[in-house]
Amino acid sequence: MKDTTILTLLASTFICFGSSEFVTSKNGLNLDVYHLPAAPVVYQNSTNLSFSPTAFTLIHGRHDAVLVDAPATLSQGSALAAWIEQTIPGKRLKAIYITHGHGDHFFTAPAIQTRYPGAQVVVAQDVYAHMLQQYEPTIFAMVWASLFPGGQVSDDPFPAKILPSNGTFYLEGHALQAVEVGQGDTYNSTVLHVPSLDLVVGGDVVYGHCHQLFAEDDTHALRQQWLSSLDKVAALKPKIVIPSHMQPGEGYGPSHLHETKRYIHVWEQLRARARTWQELEQGMKQEFPGRIGSFILRWSSQAPFGAAF
Repeated sequence: MKDTTILTLLASTFICFGSSEFVTSKNGLNLDVYHLPAAPVVYQNSTNLSFSPTAFTLIHGRHDAVLVDAPATLSQGSALAAWIEQTIPGKRLKAIYITHGHGDHFFTAPAIQTRYPGAQVVVAQDVYAHMLQQYEPTIFAMVWASLFPGGQVSDDPFPAKILPSNGTFYLEGHALQAVEVGQGDTYNSTVLHVPSLDLVVGGDVVYGHCHQLFAEDDTHALRQQWLSSLDKVAALKPKIVIPSHMQPGEGYGPSHLHETKRYIHVWEQLRARARTWQELEQGMKQEFPGRIGSFILRWSSQAPFGAAF
């Protein structure tokens, strides 16, 4: 077999698990993003729905690195850990920062720590309390174990280092700031601000071209709070904005803030006049034909009409 053929096969195999993009290098820091593709889920006996793709951000200097969030399933975590080893050979993963308390952003942190034993999970106090709730037997069984059956997700809680009240920790002298903005697609949400890179990693406060989750934003007041959270992010004046749920190739500009707001406004309008969840789901598909994440849209559309998970 020719070398070029081997390389092609290796590349194809890697893309099945995820792809990556180098974003920038500035002030001694480098920024890379790993794109985990959409994953099939089991929901209401349907197997044709998919979880949204997820972006994981790696910030690294000359010797150390910080990862933002960790995936849900063990195979996803293993693929991300392998990518980290490829991306920062010889460097130390110092910390794994968790933006908010949804399990698809932290369940596999211990698996990544197995590859990088010195890495600490760092998190705001309120976020950690929310994380622990995901392990409560009823929530874990109803949501995570049902979406990803067969032992794909671990139900073992793990310790974390709670950040100081100012939310600041450091990477090779550069401040990384956990900014508690409040409501995103869930409560007690944070974003990570890195002034040295003019960067905000948006967690589930800022979305890319994926359907946004409204299952926990079931009132007008909560959706207004989400809009206010986006204003708080904009006030940081980032030049680079990385949503957690996005598609590769979208770019990383502040326009994601406006697009996330627009989706919320359209949801408000369609939600007010929809008579069924099917009508709401179809209306959002028509308004945002380029967005993906069919499970998230289905769950969000059903929630206002009382459908069981």
